[in-house]
Amino acid sequence: MAVNERYLVWDFDNTLAHRPGHWSQCLADLACEAQPKTVFHREQFVPHLRSGFPWHKPERGHPELAHPDAWWAHLAPVLERALILGASMEASLARSIARQVRLRYTAPEYWVVYPDVNSSLSALTRRGWRHLLLSNHVPELPQLVKELGLDEHFDAVYTSATLGFEKPHPLAFAAVNSALPANGRAVMVGDSFVADYQGALAAGFDAMLVRNTHPQCKYCFPDLLALLEYL
Repeated sequence: MAVNERYLVWDFDNTLAHRPGHWSQCLADLACEAQPKTVFHREQFVPHLRSGFPWHKPERGHPELAHPDAWWAHLAPVLERALILGASMEASLARSIARQVRLRYTAPEYWVVYPDVNSSLSALTRRGWRHLLLSNHVPELPQLVKELGLDEHFDAVYTSATLGFEKPHPLAFAAVNSALPANGRAVMVGDSFVADYQGALAAGFDAMLVRNTHPQCKYCFPDLLALLEYL
């Protein structure tokens, strides 16, 4: 690789695509299907999903969860607890529903790619940028990116679930940095001030926020079209 190649390192969730309602909506949908005579709302589960995910404690590495089955097995008790506490559900039913989350959460039809993504990534490629993806996400992220039709843009897709480290942990960025040419330019683009912006700067990357703003962020853009105009 040429030393002057330029890389944009993209976050995924809430940067390139989003799943409306996130994890809580996934639980609500599955609970409604399991008990069709009862109406469940995502707000019932939100308070019980604020801890337990690996990215809630990014200072802790989790290489022991780098295998997809291990990652989901670790998450299962978190999901079961949310169903029990949020919906007063019996443990056996909560366990059954929790086992369905892996397939449902990663199904591409529940994800929405932002309308400015494909055109902006293509335009940036034409301008000489190459693209990598680094996200705090599930093990199936590479397959999800492919099923959403985004894989053609990226040289590689990195997910924290299989890296064993969550942004802003420096070892999450180190995995990407090891793939870059020695004197290449890398710019992290994401929506999280702490994970994407501060984490990237600490790792020696340049960084920009999109779809978010922060008073301490030097480069913030409302969408990818504004980022494209700047770059």
